[in-house]
Amino acid sequence: MNNSMPVVKDLVVPLELFPHLGSEESVHSAVAQLFSHTANGTGKLMFDELLVINSQSQYVGRLTIQGILTCFFPTLFDGNQKAIFSGKKEKFTDLAILLEDSFQGECKRQGALPVSQFMVPPLKSIKADMHPLHAAEIMMAENQTCLPVVEDQALIGVVRLIDIFRTLASSCAL
Repeated sequence: MNNSMPVVKDLVVPLELFPHLGSEESVHSAVAQLFSHTANGTGKLMFDELLVINSQSQYVGRLTIQGILTCFFPTLFDGNQKAIFSGKKEKFTDLAILLEDSFQGECKRQGALPVSQFMVPPLKSIKADMHPLHAAEIMMAENQTCLPVVEDQALIGVVRLIDIFRTLASSCAL
């Protein structure tokens, strides 16, 4: 192993810089967290999920963009394939534009719900002293673009596949 190769800890986005919130906070708070993390003030979001932490500061899940959309308009995004029209295979494709006004009111009401109702289970965490290539192998096998990182059994942040890629690719002779 090349001694100049950093370990995962060197690539971590620290917890204080990665969007996260308590499991009983509202989905509106989650959206505000995501909107507070933009690329150089461009308005483009830097993250597409948040870590969810319980009252004991333990990592208990993730809230994804898909979970937020499901919260805002469950009848459109709940994932259940209900027959809306006979012979129609798409769920609401043609009706989506008609639902815009309803979406506005629905997201205001639904967004007050706690993130715990829409979060997905936590991802397997990886150790801070892991080699980036091993972390990339895990991420690729599990089709994930970020994983929580622990050190001494404490969550210290998240490592992103894009940061691992940058590290690994920069060590290649191009």
